[in-house]
Amino acid sequence: MMSNPMFNVSTTVTDCLNRKSTTMSAFLGSWKLKSSDNFDAVLQKLGVNVVKRKLITSTKPEVTFTMEGDKMTMKTCSALKTTTITFEFGKEFDEHTADDRDVKSTVTKESDNKLVHVQKHPDSVTTTVREVSGDTMTATVTVGDVKAVNTYQKM
Repeated sequence: MMSNPMFNVSTTVTDCLNRKSTTMSAFLGSWKLKSSDNFDAVLQKLGVNVVKRKLITSTKPEVTFTMEGDKMTMKTCSALKTTTITFEFGKEFDEHTADDRDVKSTVTKESDNKLVHVQKHPDSVTTTVREVSGDTMTATVTVGDVKAVNTYQKM
């Protein structure tokens, strides 16, 4: 009996579609900030004033990821502000940050459990690497030589 190449292609396409639909499932849902290490230093490096830094670092934001087709949405809610970004992986977009900067951003998918978010501003570049392991998401934020680690718990 001869194998049917179309069946093999169809199976491969189906496998890829199934992987794509579950690929980012590790991120999907809501996450609550549990701990933050050195975030004040990152905000200071970005030029955020001391009063705003104290307000920002005193909140425990909730981050919610949703996916519709090829677009992911990340909504961050805190007592101070709610920000929402919607993006396609690898495509640059305009973003207004929670600390009121206008940046050019790109989010890339490094793996099913790892996203890299780069924000380019005339004065600085901020890179946030988000990694999920089980019910914990770690966001490592780097600005120049300053690094912070924010740890979130799945809700």
